[in-house]
Amino acid sequence: MRLDLHRQSIEKAADSAPITIDCEASNREFESKEEAFTFYKEHALAVGFSAIIKASRRSRISGKFIDAKFVCTRYGAKPETSVDPEIAGNAQSKKKRGRINRSWSKTDCKACMHVKRRQDGRWIVSNFVKDHNHDLVIDDPGLRNVRRKKMCVSSARARAESFSGDAQVLLEYFSSMQDENPYFFYAVDLSKEQLLRNVFWADAKGRIDYFNFGDVVLFDTMYKRNESKLPFVPFIGMNNHFEFSLLGCGFVADESKSSYAWLLRAWLRSVRGRAPKIILTDQDIVLKEAVAEVFPASRHCFALWHVFSKIPEKLGYAMRQHEEFVEKFHKCILKSQTEEQFEKRWWKMVDRFELRSDKWIQSLHDDRLRWAPVYMKGAFLAGLSSPQRLESVVSALDRSLLRKTSIKEFLQQYKTMLDERYEEEARADVDSWQRQPGLKSPSPYGKQMAQIYTHAVFKKFQAEVLGVVACHPKVEGRDEDATTAFKVHDFEANQVYRVTWNEETEDASCGCRMFEYNGFLCRHVMIVLQICGVNSIPAKYILQRWTKNAKNGEEASRADGLESRDERCSDLYERACKLGDVASWCQETYRVTFAAVEEAVRKCENINNSVERLEHVSLSRPSLPSNNALQESGGVIQGKTKTEEINSGKEKVHLEQETTTTGLQWDQMGYLNFRASTLDCCYGPQQTEQGMV
Repeated sequence: MRLDLHRQSIEKAADSAPITIDCEASNREFESKEEAFTFYKEHALAVGFSAIIKASRRSRISGKFIDAKFVCTRYGAKPETSVDPEIAGNAQSKKKRGRINRSWSKTDCKACMHVKRRQDGRWIVSNFVKDHNHDLVIDDPGLRNVRRKKMCVSSARARAESFSGDAQVLLEYFSSMQDENPYFFYAVDLSKEQLLRNVFWADAKGRIDYFNFGDVVLFDTMYKRNESKLPFVPFIGMNNHFEFSLLGCGFVADESKSSYAWLLRAWLRSVRGRAPKIILTDQDIVLKEAVAEVFPASRHCFALWHVFSKIPEKLGYAMRQHEEFVEKFHKCILKSQTEEQFEKRWWKMVDRFELRSDKWIQSLHDDRLRWAPVYMKGAFLAGLSSPQRLESVVSALDRSLLRKTSIKEFLQQYKTMLDERYEEEARADVDSWQRQPGLKSPSPYGKQMAQIYTHAVFKKFQAEVLGVVACHPKVEGRDEDATTAFKVHDFEANQVYRVTWNEETEDASCGCRMFEYNGFLCRHVMIVLQICGVNSIPAKYILQRWTKNAKNGEEASRADGLESRDERCSDLYERACKLGDVASWCQETYRVTFAAVEEAVRKCENINNSVERLEHVSLSRPSLPSNNALQESGGVIQGKTKTEEINSGKEKVHLEQETTTTGLQWDQMGYLNFRASTLDCCYGPQQTEQGMV
């Protein structure tokens, strides 16, 4: 069984592909001469002729190519010499300067495409002639489509082979991880040929972390876009030590909406259907559609560092022509404090650098509510949307995703990386509880938050406390609702920020948007609080997720809201995993936990065996837990024989049943056996709900 992550999606694309490529494209643009020629060759292959480069020309100043002409091989006049047709036929096979001599096949065909290089470096079509004066190799439209489809499928298979791995390696890894901890979750998406297409998994620690730090999640497709050997897509969160947490991982076949939607649904199932408040992605129309479909209630934003990382690719021509472009672009994005100021600077920049016709610039402005800092008021991004990509993410993941990394090597490096990070996190937890951070100023804000924040977060907060001395506030005015506006001159940043403060509601805001991006107050707000006589940080601006108690943030008990045995079992299982994580780090905590669990088991057994319990509970064999309970514990049975359609709310959920289950099995008492097979927890083909069984 091999890992074929491209095959079916490309075959489907080929089925719906047009017979020929539309070359009536005066607006067609290319990155290079080579890309333009590749396009014309694909057009030629689809239509039924061969293409060659007739001529190309370089600039005398720069030496770079500035135009090129691609033609049909029958372009040009016939030879004037009269020759016996039989001799002419033999002459076609002769070599001329190492190439096939095609002069005898010339028909003076005018079909061609002429491209020129613009000043910005991109190539455009200056002339295109599509008509031929000779028969084409394939004249039947149906045959043309078949030929094109075979070409696409062949190409897809070649790409799949380029990074195919042993699917059994993945399944064995998943099985071993589930042996270590049954709360490990995985799902696979199979093609009609039963080949792996998309894969998702989440370890127990990642699933638990989500319930503590899942308010903001980064769905990072950077590795897929960078053409890594492995098409890896992680779900990334931020823990209370300002370090990234892997909430789930996947391999995807392609960048289609169906693949991304499948992966998002698999992850959503692993976290028991709790969608994040904010999900961050790259700016991409396919991702927008997939996120809107799976997370309709979540706020979808674009990571700022994703946007900035595209500047050299999308606006390289502007950077080469104008040295000050990047500075002006950053000023518009990072230093605008009001929507009006942003709009004014944006259009001034666009006109100054002649960017009105640039499609990427247009798309950025259309999507400005999803990424521009000035529009992020009321959001919280947990440090995942800074202008630069987090170094901790880069250094940890990039080591495991070298282009020559096989799946087996990747899984080994991935597990080692996780083990190292979990140990570092545990040490940071202990350090934050047992040692107080050093105070560098007598500020009451520093003294207050040193007792609450973890060391990593407090270090960042204390930098703001120390920066207060470089800020000078000035009252600007007061509104009818008791909101006072200030202008705060930050001499260190050499910028003036607008700060508002309402004493009655304790609402504060600053144009620097530090609270929205990092989750703690900035120096500009603190200097305003200081002159207003507020000696402590308001509770609403102390986020639980940054505190030492962040991992105890979930409600202590949900007993009243859990009616079914399935819900209670799943909830206790989640809490047991969390308990095991915190109680296993030293012998003393293990002994305390062991004694408490043993005592709890004895009490539960006494209650279950009481006379009152026996009078109301049947002694018959326990019924099998529902499909929902199976999914919660990380197992989904792949169906084979019978499909049952059940109405659930507004959606129809298709449950697959089988006469002999492969994978997760039930023992004679009706309990789940996680070690039954290495093929447990499989999703079927993308037919119903994109592969979710």
